Amino acid sequence: MPTLAELRAENDRIEARTKQLLEDFPGASWGPKQQTEWDTLMNRAEQLKGEFAAQDTALKNAANSSPWKNQSGGDVKVLRNSADIRAHYAAMNNTGRPGEEIRIDDFLRGVAGMKSSTAVQNALSTGTDTAGGYLLPSVVMPGILEALVPASSLLSAGAGIVPLDAGARNFTTAAIDTIPTAQWRLESGQIATSEATFRAVVAAPKSLAFMFKVSRELLADAPNMAAALNVAIGQAFAKELDRVGLRGSGTAPEPHGILTTSGIQTMGNGANGKALADYANFLSAAETILQADAPAPLAAIMSPRSLIRLAGLVDGNKQPLAPPRMLENWKMLSTSQIPNNLSVGTSSDCSEIYVGDFSKVNFMMREQVSIQIARELFAGTGEVGFICHVRADVAVMYPKAIAVITGVR
Repeated sequence: MPTLAELRAENDRIEARTKQLLEDFPGASWGPKQQTEWDTLMNRAEQLKGEFAAQDTALKNAANSSPWKNQSGGDVKVLRNSADIRAHYAAMNNTGRPGEEIRIDDFLRGVAGMKSSTAVQNALSTGTDTAGGYLLPSVVMPGILEALVPASSLLSAGAGIVPLDAGARNFTTAAIDTIPTAQWRLESGQIATSEATFRAVVAAPKSLAFMFKVSRELLADAPNMAAALNVAIGQAFAKELDRVGLRGSGTAPEPHGILTTSGIQTMGNGANGKALADYANFLSAAETILQADAPAPLAAIMSPRSLIRLAGLVDGNKQPLAPPRMLENWKMLSTSQIPNNLSVGTSSDCSEIYVGDFSKVNFMMREQVSIQIARELFAGTGEVGFICHVRADVAVMYPKAIAVITGVR
């Protein structure tokens, strides 16, 4: 069965082709060949409606047949891939009719007061927030989040999105601080006291926003506008979520990131930093994590400069330097959000590398993105401005599972 993404792509192609036929042959003044093509397109468009409905029903049944489970079988709502995202939001369809599709471009046309579908008008009449914006319908959210995942190094490394229900201002969840130590005891002997095992992590979602503009003509006419908007919005949020997830200062209004979370492992790389020459840093980080009885690392996140230098390492015979067998299955990822101008000792050209099991990091996010329209700001140029808001926080569930290598030159 085709995926929803494949069905939407085919639907977009049909829309583009029918629009082109109408433009090329005004008043439907085409011959038998064009008429046959038109009938074929219309028949396929009708079939797609049924396939959309079947996909929607299948996803809802999967989501509602048992308590929601993530990939590892847990009952906690942690979204890590497209399947998780689709299953979660399928159970929240708020368009009013099962299987009904709302695209982001159609939704924004409705927000801007332009012609849009009945489903959009229904969504706009019920989905408002306290700031006067409009909450994206649940059927639109997967497209945004699916575009966000591959654009974020943290999400690509295994971090999850935890969708939070509206209501409470703060959310408290249990995180692992240290593994308890079991000890043998004599009959009737005292049970040894172990270290604290769990700690409370309080997530207080904070506002992240950006503004973009688009011409009214492009918003109304471009057949691929929905895909472009999903990518633009998803990647705009992904870039900043990556930065704050890794290096967030914790100074309001910015959340704490991995670097500023108490309990993570930090490793220096010489008094004044040192250039990557081999994989020794990665092995040392893995040893530190395993020595703390934390899960084995699965990925490393670094700046593009570090990733390229790592790829360019050669051995004594000028052949590419192969990674040790232990690292062969690691994901080696990069993000421009890790700087290359950090100061260590007398050096001011240093960077960082983050190593660990990033499934222990979650973005705690409110369910829906909110969009406001800047009605007058670009009216003089015939453009429409939109302001996108999301509320999120970062929770490191097991700090000792991650090590940060500093002083990387």
